[in-house]
This record gives sequence, structure tokens and C-alpha cells, in this order.
Amino acid sequence: MSKKELIEFINNAKQEELDFLSELIKSLDGSNLRCFDKLIGIKRENSVTLKPGINNKNIYGVVHGGAICSLIDIALGAEISKTIGEDKKFYTLELKVNFIKATNHSTLITQTKILHLGFTTIVAQCYVKDDQDDIVAVGIGTFYIVQ
Repeated sequence: MSKKELIEFINNAKQEELDFLSELIKSLDGSNLRCFDKLIGIKRENSVTLKPGINNKNIYGVVHGGAICSLIDIALGAEISKTIGEDKKFYTLELKVNFIKATNHSTLITQTKILHLGFTTIVAQCYVKDDQDDIVAVGIGTFYIVQ
């Protein structure tokens, strides 16, 4: 895209598109840390959340299942890091997600729990809820702890 085309796009963009472009530019802070999280609208504060937007909705206008899977994987990873320490490496071995309800209007909030902490594996569960406290999805993951 040329500079002229970019300026034309910005001048004709809807507010939602400008908001997304702003977040995208902010995510390119040079470190590349958690750029993917920011790109799809995931935030890490007290809990890991996802705000629906043009960057994570599917063709039906609801949050894409892949975005919800990523939200769950990232939330479980954050919980595991708190549990075993930020300095430890671990990788997702398996992630299973049950989608319960489509959503497009409220920030999604995660609730995580460690189910099993072994020497080389850890199993954790994540509930994804909307602002009405309705369950949108449930995920369970198995992770390999690098020794």
C-alpha cells in the first residue's frame, strides 16, 4: 500500500477501523512481545480479556472461534506462568475448547484454574464469560514443562 493509499484509507475509515489501526500501530512497540495478543484484542490485567472488534469477528459478526481459542491458550499460559514461575518455559501439548454461546457485544473475561501440576506436564482449565456472567466457552489444556 502506498503512502497516498494509506492516507486515503484513513480519511475514509470508520471509527472502528481507526481504533483498530491505532491499536495495531501501538502493538508495534519494537519488542514484538505479545504483539499477537494486541492484534486480536487481548489484554492482560487482573484477568486476560478480549474485546470484540473488527480484528476478531467472523463473517457472521460474532467473535471468531480462533480468537476465543487464542484467548484461552493465552489465559492458561498466564496462569501457568504465575504458578510455576515466569522464568520457566512450557508449551501447549493439547487444547480442547467447547463453544457454548456466540457473542459480539461484550468484553470476554477469563477465569482459569490449575487442575494438575506434575513434574513435566500441567493441566489447566479456562472459562470464558461475557459481561452477563454467561459462559461463552470452556477450554482445557495440557502443557509440557521444559526441564
